[in-house]
Amino acid sequence: MSRIGRALRSLRWRLTLTYLVLIAMLLAGLGVFQYASLRGSLINGRVEELRGDLVAAQKLYASGDLSSSTTAAKVRTLATLIRSASGRSVTVALFGPRGVRLDAIPAGDNPPQLDPGPFETVVSAGTAQHEIIGSDLVAGFPVGVSDLTVRRATAVVEVSEPMTPIDSVLSGDVEELTIGGGALLLLVLILGLLLTSTALRPLRRLTATAGQLAGGDLRARSRLVPRGDEVGQLASAFDHMADRIEDAFAAQRESENRVRRFIADASHELRTPVTALSGYIDVLRRGAAQSPEAMNAALGMMARESDRLRVLVLDLLTLARVDARTQQKPEDFDLVAALGRLLDEGVPGMPPRVDRDLSGSPVLVYCDRGAVATVVRNLLTNACKYAPGARQVWSVRADGARARVDAHDEGPGIPAADLPHLFERFYRGEKTRTREEGGSGLGLSIVQGLVRAQGGDVAITSTEGAGTTVTFWLPLARGER
Repeated sequence: MSRIGRALRSLRWRLTLTYLVLIAMLLAGLGVFQYASLRGSLINGRVEELRGDLVAAQKLYASGDLSSSTTAAKVRTLATLIRSASGRSVTVALFGPRGVRLDAIPAGDNPPQLDPGPFETVVSAGTAQHEIIGSDLVAGFPVGVSDLTVRRATAVVEVSEPMTPIDSVLSGDVEELTIGGGALLLLVLILGLLLTSTALRPLRRLTATAGQLAGGDLRARSRLVPRGDEVGQLASAFDHMADRIEDAFAAQRESENRVRRFIADASHELRTPVTALSGYIDVLRRGAAQSPEAMNAALGMMARESDRLRVLVLDLLTLARVDARTQQKPEDFDLVAALGRLLDEGVPGMPPRVDRDLSGSPVLVYCDRGAVATVVRNLLTNACKYAPGARQVWSVRADGARARVDAHDEGPGIPAADLPHLFERFYRGEKTRTREEGGSGLGLSIVQGLVRAQGGDVAITSTEGAGTTVTFWLPLARGER
């Protein structure tokens, strides 16, 4: 019973039974309509036959010599002719205009009579009427028999017969409809189950795929053949959702891996200056403070390490703000004038002269002024650190809907193997592995994060021995786009 209950609760059976009930109701309606139409047609046909029998009887009556007969004899003669013309066991009754029965055949029978309303219609309007009274069909016809009753009056002939022949035909029709309808419903049930099973197969596949996803298989897909119906749209949306879920989990894993790597690298980088400071403090405790030269050397190294520690902490804080997407303060300003001031201010180790290829007209951008200043200073610092004394050329120009800044140096260039990793955090190339030369490896990561936070982008091109060009783009002010 539980299996039957589960089956009946399934969408397949519910759809099939719903269609089955609708078709059964349609068949029942058609059957009732057909039954009523056939019954009416059979009754009307029999009434027309009785009318024809009456006409034939009247012709025979009119051709006979009944002048010497009594009224009762004439009535009996007409009734006998009608009965014999019909060829069936019918009861014939003749009524006068006032509803008085003149005679009936067979004699002594008390046949059913038309109700007063239909009887009056026959008399007054001269139109035939019929009724089903009990199990008999009663038909009334007007007939002119002035010589039988009152002169020029209209009498009524009522012919009644059992409904058995008509009921027999109708019962056979009902039986055929019942058998045929039952066979049709059985066929509809079988075909409905097959068709709904085929139509719902993609849904079962989606259910199985959803179970795989819930079990941890993020690569599970329905992989249904594309189709334009609702099931196809559902499958497409499901697979798209699964792709987004997989991408989200992959991004989460990658983010977690980056965080772990970042924490590990940051811990390693912070440990170096802290360890150095701790070592120099131990040296001072062991008596180096007694020697001015040793004390000055230790204090100088401690100042250097503390300054490196300060820069590293500031860089980490900047990256944290970039990752947290803290509120920017964008504004419209002239990038040409801002870059000129930053180059005038310079950074430690900057060559005496930096060539400038700046636009003659203002280039207005919509950015955070402080972020742009940090980007320019980091690029200047990198160029001065990795290409000391080399010629630098900075240029600014509008490039479509963005402003483009190129920072080129004629230094030693960057090996091709290092180019894909330059924006990775704490990455240092083979030539800059030592911290004295290479720093912490966060400068370009900060540049990329700040530029992208403004809605721009950054790229580096370099040829070993031919110099390096760093290009970054920033969005123009709204009026300049």
